[in-house]
Amino acid sequence: MSERQWERAGAATGVGFVAAMIVSVFMVPAPPHIDASTTEILDYVTSHRTGLLSSAVVGALAGVLFLVFLGHLRHVLQRSESGAEALSPIVYGAGLTTVAVAFICTLPLAALAFGGDSEVASNGGVVRLLWDLNALGTATIMIVLALFVAALSLAMIVREIQAPILGWLGLPIAVVLAVAGGAGFYNSNHEAFWYGLNYVALLGFAAFILVVSVQGLISPAGEPRTVRTSQPIPTT
Repeated sequence: MSERQWERAGAATGVGFVAAMIVSVFMVPAPPHIDASTTEILDYVTSHRTGLLSSAVVGALAGVLFLVFLGHLRHVLQRSESGAEALSPIVYGAGLTTVAVAFICTLPLAALAFGGDSEVASNGGVVRLLWDLNALGTATIMIVLALFVAALSLAMIVREIQAPILGWLGLPIAVVLAVAGGAGFYNSNHEAFWYGLNYVALLGFAAFILVVSVQGLISPAGEPRTVRTSQPIPTT
């Protein structure tokens, strides 16, 4: 395969990631609110056990696809930077951290679904702990995603990827992700505004990645930039 074909394949994994992520999030009904009783939580988990475990599997697939897409982005950015690494390490590092945190943060809810009929269900403290860890994990993911989206947007603005307009549109999405994630550490009671903001942030991120992926499929990547090097002083 040529380099351009590899780039198209890498860009396509972004589309697959968005599809898998959306399916993972919406394949089960909306969960109870953060301040729901343990009885409501257990009723939800036991009623949707198969769906929740399947959602975790699809979410893991989304994580794998995102890793491949992240490798594609790193290749494109590093080539554009011509060896002078600027934003590519931040984009790559934030993306890797996001995937790592996401893999870990799927475990509390999956553990509740997996052991819903065991002694876990009889311990209200454990149920509440796992439920709160799931909420705090989501908030953490959003904060790291904000860094990823902001760094990638800046790379577009400086034309490391030829999509400056998309870069300017990505910056507000990064702000919404950061605000929603930060608020998640303080909202222990349900508030409709913050609950809705989480979905706005998620869908905004999904739309951003989808457009970046399509851009990579239909347009050439950013051209390499010339790196200035010091010139030797001529000798007489």
